[in-house]
Amino acid sequence: MATSIVLTMTVAAITACGGGAADATASTTAGTTADTTGVAAGDTFVTTNTAAVAAVSDSPTSVPAAAPDASAAGTGDATPTIVAGDTSPSQGQPLGVQASPTPTIGTTATAPVVPRPAGNTGTGFYVVGSKLYDATGSEFRIRGLNRNHWDSYGSPAGLPLSGANTERVVLSFAKPTSYNWDIVSKEMLANKIVPIPGNWTGTCKSDVATLTAIVDTWVAQASTWTALNSKGLINIANEWGPPNSTVWRDSYITAIARMRAAGYTGTLVVDSGGCGQDAQDIVKYGAAVLAADPEKNILFDVHVYGGFHYPATASWMQDYATAMAQLKATGLPMILGEFGPGKNIGPSPTMVKPEQIIATAEANGWGWMPWSWDDNNLPNCGSDDNGFSMTLKCGIFKSTADLTAFGRTIVPILQSTAVKASVFN
Repeated sequence: MATSIVLTMTVAAITACGGGAADATASTTAGTTADTTGVAAGDTFVTTNTAAVAAVSDSPTSVPAAAPDASAAGTGDATPTIVAGDTSPSQGQPLGVQASPTPTIGTTATAPVVPRPAGNTGTGFYVVGSKLYDATGSEFRIRGLNRNHWDSYGSPAGLPLSGANTERVVLSFAKPTSYNWDIVSKEMLANKIVPIPGNWTGTCKSDVATLTAIVDTWVAQASTWTALNSKGLINIANEWGPPNSTVWRDSYITAIARMRAAGYTGTLVVDSGGCGQDAQDIVKYGAAVLAADPEKNILFDVHVYGGFHYPATASWMQDYATAMAQLKATGLPMILGEFGPGKNIGPSPTMVKPEQIIATAEANGWGWMPWSWDDNNLPNCGSDDNGFSMTLKCGIFKSTADLTAFGRTIVPILQSTAVKASVFN
């Protein structure tokens, strides 16, 4: 039954190297019409990547996040063990992972070539059914990383050594367009990593004006970013939108039409609403969004944080297994574009383990990208095992000693499974 709701989502400010103050509170517009089946009154979605919200501002900050209770972390986790002394990681090679529970992962390297769908005029990535393909017609499975710090790349070869084939990056659109383009071209394309630049100013917001302003920016900078039509994807707006809502549907139909009119012919990434965590936006309305796109080229993105319960213990909770099955049943192209260490820590805690999320993605033929390479929870761009960073110091990675427990879980999987897009061959 349709009803009017107002969900208030509190966003905690987390220190970001060179970042700024976060938008502390975001709310849906009063009177928004939404089908709220399965959403409890008073239930809230909260994002864990709030450092990224700070990072898109130029205002300095020095307010670190409060460290979660370490006693709640790590209980019973099946984390891959790194062989001691293995300090020379290289592209495509595991870091000496010993026997431990890991996801069953296949490869898409020998997948058949698939032609573009009728009506698609692009020259780069495209979707057919539930799959993503690159410009050669070869299936491309995103196995990548999110990067929080637009202002720091860590060590020159740090992130490329992770094995990631894709990088979803927070950009500060307060910076000159040329500055942002250098990040994408020199740090991603030059390393044969597929870039997914995104706009984070709409994180956990639901008002239509915010999405409109974000699209205004993409349209104004189209002469730069349409260069990614051949070898990249564009994430229109990180975690924007109300949950389970026709407002999400209609607003994205309008946004996509504007992006296409501005010359963006490549794959556009569309996050679900509810801080990226509401499956029902995509389950109920994703097909309509894809059908309205003249290029038929949308990749849907769901983030697995505290909005998912495993298992759900109340009728209003969004059950992880049920939601994933519903998303699979849509047949839409999908990516699990953010998830953390699953240790019930951070501002949006969940106990769903990263190994389980990766296994879900692989079983369903979806891409996956954990959050994040460098989301520090300590001052001076430092991190420990109580946060969401895979590196201990702002993205620096020269050996396993530079990785958190989260990083030691993810990096071996990336190095042994991620395949570069064939457009870079």
